Amino acid sequence: MSKMPADIVLIDQAASLGEIQNAMLMMMRELYERMDEQSDPAPTHANAAAWGDGLSWLARSVGNIRDNLKQAVASEAKEAAR
Repeated sequence: MSKMPADIVLIDQAASLGEIQNAMLMMMRELYERMDEQSDPAPTHANAAAWGDGLSWLARSVGNIRDNLKQAVASEAKEAAR
């Protein structure tokens, strides 16, 4: 496996965190808009499934970033020990 410099990993992961933050803000905005609309019908099963898919993507993405950062830190520590 080729070594990827830590700064490249960090830049990539920071960009991923930006995408996750944007998705979370969009979901929050949608929730608040729905709460403000008194005549909005109750969510359907399809709506709930879509929200679940979105939240699942967010959770997996955060987990991937965590794992990538742990791997980058371990790789840097291994290199420093040499």
